[in-house]
Amino acid sequence: MPYQAVIREYDRLELGHHHAFAQAVVPLKGEMQIEIGGHFKELTVGSVGLIAPETLHDSETTSGSRFLIIDVSDRAAISQFFRHANDCHQELSPLALKYLNFVASLADTFVVDENGTASILNTALELATGRTTDFLNQRTVTKRLQSVKEQLPTHNKISDIAKEGGFSVSSLQKKLKASYGKSPKQLQLEMRLDKALTLLRSSDHSIAAIAFQVGYENASSFTNIFKKHFGLTPSDYRAQYRASKASHG
Repeated sequence: MPYQAVIREYDRLELGHHHAFAQAVVPLKGEMQIEIGGHFKELTVGSVGLIAPETLHDSETTSGSRFLIIDVSDRAAISQFFRHANDCHQELSPLALKYLNFVASLADTFVVDENGTASILNTALELATGRTTDFLNQRTVTKRLQSVKEQLPTHNKISDIAKEGGFSVSSLQKKLKASYGKSPKQLQLEMRLDKALTLLRSSDHSIAAIAFQVGYENASSFTNIFKKHFGLTPSDYRAQYRASKASHG
């Protein structure tokens, strides 16, 4: 099987060892001081340790600690998830932590077939690291990303949008940049201004109302940003647009 999962309670001290497969270590309770290939890390609930194949590691845990251990033997997944020594520690998003706890609840009682088990554990690793493999349905990721993009104009905090979409902030920034060529803030500004232009042309709404509709808390901030990008205030833009339309009408 390319993936396996167990719940494990370590002794307080486990001396250095290595194995041919890769391993993800997820604290469910307690914490672990671990050395992975010469890098010292502290694993606590909300993080994951990634151990590449044949990497020497040893650990010390607090009494009563419990861990979800995912063993990975699939070569493609190892290449994707366990690429660099300095990747040996990752923080988990709230969604990833919830999903990994769900996986932990099934670890000893998987009733799906081998392919289903591999899919569940592969998804767990994807959420833990913010990376995808060829085994994941890219359409699902694309839909999540599109949903996040659509929310950008109405949210002020990128961190909130990332959390709702199941991304870390850094992962969301990378994915949006790769898909649209712009950072979340750049996309947000572009979408807000595009909507503002449409409303200024097609409606009689006040500038304050339009500012609110496109995601700004006050008309002053909206006016300053609009003028910075177009060289006109929203009121002047609307007046010029209507004058031009009337002269050609």
